Amino acid sequence: MNTQVQQDDNLIAGEDWARADFYGLLSQLFSGKVTDEFLARFREIDRDTLDITTPLGFEFSELIRVVGQFDSKKINQEFVDNFIGVGRPEVMLYGSYYMAGFLNEKPLIALRDDLAKFGLTRDEALVETEDHIAFLCEVMRYLILADDPPVSFAEQRAFFQAHMASWYGRMANDIEAASNTDFYKTVGRLARVFFDVETQSFDFESAV
Repeated sequence: MNTQVQQDDNLIAGEDWARADFYGLLSQLFSGKVTDEFLARFREIDRDTLDITTPLGFEFSELIRVVGQFDSKKINQEFVDNFIGVGRPEVMLYGSYYMAGFLNEKPLIALRDDLAKFGLTRDEALVETEDHIAFLCEVMRYLILADDPPVSFAEQRAFFQAHMASWYGRMANDIEAASNTDFYKTVGRLARVFFDVETQSFDFESAV
């Protein structure tokens, strides 16, 4: 994705930084390009310091626990086996598949139209289309942090509801149901819980 994000720490609330960090985390985990350096950051976190009384805190704690059992090579191979594979993948990570039943359908066209409104384009070096969950998470991270011009919470909500809300739960269910997603079951549960929190936050804001 070709983007330039100029960030002013004074203009971005702590809650928005946390949201952006979660989207960035999920984007990296769903990229299929996890590094040992990336994983090392999580091995430094003391799970005893985490608040596990909320679903999101609990699932993040579970991710920290599971990270200790895998290296990047195993994680990336699991990604290939389940989300790329030979022929049809075990699990699809593309919005158009869940929204229309096929890849590269009308939902992808609508997504590209909305991305263009924000001046966003797909990096031609990417194999994945824009409706891939990793790309969408990176877009949401950008929308949260952008300040030139800033993107309103209402605009973030509209993008999320149009391009993620209707299918992320089914994707997470498919990841959890897959037989060989030893690491990604935890990622799928974390994604579902985080997106549920986002959905509730967007719904609350729109009702106010």
